[in-house]
Amino acid sequence: MQTAAKTSRFLTGSSKVALADSEIVVSRSGLLQRIVASRLAQITYSQESFAKLTTELVHFSEQAFARRDLNALEDISRILMSLPADAARQIGSYYYALGINRKGHRDEAEALLERIADDGPITYKARAIQTLGANQLDKGQLDDTLRFQLEALRLASDRNANGGQTTLLAHWEMSIVKSLDGDHKGALFALQSLGPLVNLIARENPFYLYAYCNDLAVGLGELGRVAEAEATLRIALASPYAAAYPNWAETRLELEAKRTSATPSVVAFNRPIEVIPAPQAQPSQKPNCVVAFWWLGVKGTALQTALIPFAGLRPRAGEARREIIEVLGRSIRSRAPPVRTD
Repeated sequence: MQTAAKTSRFLTGSSKVALADSEIVVSRSGLLQRIVASRLAQITYSQESFAKLTTELVHFSEQAFARRDLNALEDISRILMSLPADAARQIGSYYYALGINRKGHRDEAEALLERIADDGPITYKARAIQTLGANQLDKGQLDDTLRFQLEALRLASDRNANGGQTTLLAHWEMSIVKSLDGDHKGALFALQSLGPLVNLIARENPFYLYAYCNDLAVGLGELGRVAEAEATLRIALASPYAAAYPNWAETRLELEAKRTSATPSVVAFNRPIEVIPAPQAQPSQKPNCVVAFWWLGVKGTALQTALIPFAGLRPRAGEARREIIEVLGRSIRSRAPPVRTD
């Protein structure tokens, strides 16, 4: 259904809304430029030094992208493209393409993304292909969407690809295709199964938790599970990203309309949402908040609880991430793409 695609277009949607936040450097105030100049003054021009600087700028780019601060994203991507390192320039081109893609310059963005898909570092090859697939979904080309997302998953499964985020977004898009094909139960099941991977990705970038809650709410609402959907959506609407994503408020209005036009849902939560300690936290580390998604159960079998700290913990490196990616990759390769009935 079109609702499912509309409410998840945080990947490629256009917006002029920007959300300020003093904890991240995403503005035109000049602070970002001063930080970069200071860092360059302190380091020698070595491959290792530029790699560290590139990593920091990538973090700023991800934050700007998540908050729809397209001016900041353009600034940061240009700095990356100006660094004397091929990888940094290619990464900068990727984030520049994301920015102009959101502004609606699809042809220019796709030309850049195609070049990155051909010649970029493997992480960004996979991300570029995933974004191209998201554009195909916006155009209504569902078969092409699946083709791009499967190729993105193939590249993301490489041990050198750091492919967690690409894997998450590719499966996310494929769940939308299921919904657009009318398989709302299958779409919700696919989305719920991503909980463990959302857990990992959201520890570095909490935005994906809140976007996930919005899309879960949409999926639950499609099946008439309005009470669960509203409880899930409240997490997204209480986030610092909500002002930049007015479509989340639209989800709330749609759920209110469903609630007033139908009888109350008879499907109850498996367990109430509750705040519990994070099992991986060290004694000296205390996350600000942890949400336990107890309702992620399907056909009587509860999914393992996904504990998602908003801040304070780093993800477990290496094996845990790779195991989740490999399991998700096997699950998608073992099934044929959805059959179109139109």
